[in-house]
Amino acid sequence: MRSYRWADGGLVACDSTQGTFTVADSWRHSRGRAHGLAEHIARFEATAGPLPRGFLDALLGVLDPSLELFPRIALSQGQLLVDVRVAPTARTHTTLTYVRAATDTADPRTQPLVKGPDFPALATYRERHQVAGTDDTVITDADGSLLETTTGALVAWVDDALVAPDGVWLPSITLAQVAERARALGLGVVKQKLSLELCASAPLWFLNSLHGVSPVSELRAGEQTVTPPAHPDAADWQAWWWEGFESVTTA
Repeated sequence: MRSYRWADGGLVACDSTQGTFTVADSWRHSRGRAHGLAEHIARFEATAGPLPRGFLDALLGVLDPSLELFPRIALSQGQLLVDVRVAPTARTHTTLTYVRAATDTADPRTQPLVKGPDFPALATYRERHQVAGTDDTVITDADGSLLETTTGALVAWVDDALVAPDGVWLPSITLAQVAERARALGLGVVKQKLSLELCASAPLWFLNSLHGVSPVSELRAGEQTVTPPAHPDAADWQAWWWEGFESVTTA
């Protein structure tokens, strides 16, 4: 990983940017291409304020167009920071640990609508609860309904409708992209509680800007294992998401 800070109108190499973030954002940068970069920047600026002139050009200048990268921009104590990380292989499916909210598994989020401030708490939550061999851990509301995971959004399919969780979760760029396509195809987009019981009978997808559309193949809930059914068009949706990458060689 290479890290930078914004100083004197440019990016300057620095030590690792570990710490508390006011806000952060990240996306897959696939060999000089991205999907929805403008939306990620807009989400970041909604909390951080407008980025300084020249920042995006400088950012793109440190992203090797021959590599699969997972850059992160962050604001910490008034300082703009950049981490250039190598992206892992995208998951074609995702396995999750399900932990129902209770006294000892309370929702770790303090600012669920902003990406970044809760990173340390979310990491601790995963370390404490995640079952070995699963990819991520679900965050639930008080009645056990699924809201999101520590790194991505969740949606289900009920009949021909895309179902987003009824509750509070980070405004997901990838979820918004999927919902926009669903509407364009004439499919319903609704919100309702995503119970564990529903997930046993409805296709469930994990969504984020690193892995795209990743169907959930298994939910480990204590001694119970829930296996959501496959969506017949999952491969088509996955291909569509990857086709959305565009060259961003200049800001």
